[in-house]
Amino acid sequence: MDARREDLGRMLRAWRMARDPALLPDPVPFRGHRTYLTQLDMALLLGVSERWYRALERGEDRKYAREMIAGVARILDLSPRQSTALHRGTGHPPPRHRAEGARPDDAMLDLLHQQRRVSWICDQAWDVIAVNAVAARHCPWLARADANVMIWAFSAEARYQLRDWDTRWAAPLLGRLRLAWQRWPDNERLDEVVRTVRREPGVAELWDGTADVQAPLDDAALPMYFPLVAPDPFDVRVSAYGRFADTALRWLVLTPVDPTVTFP
Repeated sequence: MDARREDLGRMLRAWRMARDPALLPDPVPFRGHRTYLTQLDMALLLGVSERWYRALERGEDRKYAREMIAGVARILDLSPRQSTALHRGTGHPPPRHRAEGARPDDAMLDLLHQQRRVSWICDQAWDVIAVNAVAARHCPWLARADANVMIWAFSAEARYQLRDWDTRWAAPLLGRLRLAWQRWPDNERLDEVVRTVRREPGVAELWDGTADVQAPLDDAALPMYFPLVAPDPFDVRVSAYGRFADTALRWLVLTPVDPTVTFP
């Protein structure tokens, strides 16, 4: 076994043992009053087998998916240096860590993790800052390293989950993005997001051909597909919340229009 990988596994075990389950959302039934995560907890949170996760901590040289490694970094709340070491040590390029900006306080995070709906926090450029367990389960793209809501929403992948994308989602999303771009002209990251979105097929034409701003997303019932919830798409409302007089962060919540629909 490679000594460097074995040493990385020892560090990973220490990081796991130092992670308090009380600081996490609750997607698995943590029992008792443990102050650390087990290997089984990590496997359940990551959606892999316990044997596969155990191999990572043993330092075994396997082809671990980048999404899995990014998930480990997020669950354990690794620092940029720790995350870089984990990515490089498992054969992946390290994520591009963003400059430190506004951060949600403990109260905001606590409210986020109490939600039993898809919920996340993002900044002015729609970079994802924090997600709850329901969001990670039903919208796994939110848990990826460097996830950005707008970049995903205009991707080919999004057009499968966001049903009737062309007629129901595209214009309101684009309106929100354009208004933010005008509102915060000094936000370089937001400018980068706009350029990335405009490169997606058909978006530049839609941008240039649509000057009006559509109704806010939280006023509309929009169809989404959640295969773990229902066999057919159902309507949700996208609601945005924030701290008083603070425009640096937005807290997004997806609420099914039908009150009988729940997220497992």
